[in-house]
Amino acid sequence: MTYAEIDHILTNRRWCLLDTSVVRLFCTGSDHHLLRAKVRFNRKLEKNSLHRPRGKSLAVYDENILNEVLSKRDWQIKEDLTEDYELLVEGLKSSAEFASVPQARRSDRISIITKELLEKRRKLKLDPTATRLTWLEINASCRRTLRKDLQRCKQRKILEAV
Repeated sequence: MTYAEIDHILTNRRWCLLDTSVVRLFCTGSDHHLLRAKVRFNRKLEKNSLHRPRGKSLAVYDENILNEVLSKRDWQIKEDLTEDYELLVEGLKSSAEFASVPQARRSDRISIITKELLEKRRKLKLDPTATRLTWLEINASCRRTLRKDLQRCKQRKILEAV
């Protein structure tokens, strides 16, 4: 019969075991015993883990630029297969990075004035001398202008659909 009842306790950063004890009264028919533990959860992290991660956007490449870059590149063949493969992967990645086309963002939803207000708010958040009153004022103005911009965007989309 062994005396090391607990082999491993695996935990992640979302929860931790506070108090563990072994229950010997339960007969399992082997030298294993049941483990009783108090577990502390972080509800915020657990709730966030239930949400799906944001999907990655697919990269868009300009075919003409990609063909031009691939044809101009000096593709060397090495004796060592590992080095040859690494050179191939490096060449393909650099060519793809050079030929990628930035995707258009939804910048038409928010006006330039609102973007400036949001930038002011970012700077104010980093400023240690800022007062609470200025913080509240800029938050309120950001909310108002964002609400107006989003309403304008919705109206524009409705008019385009009609």
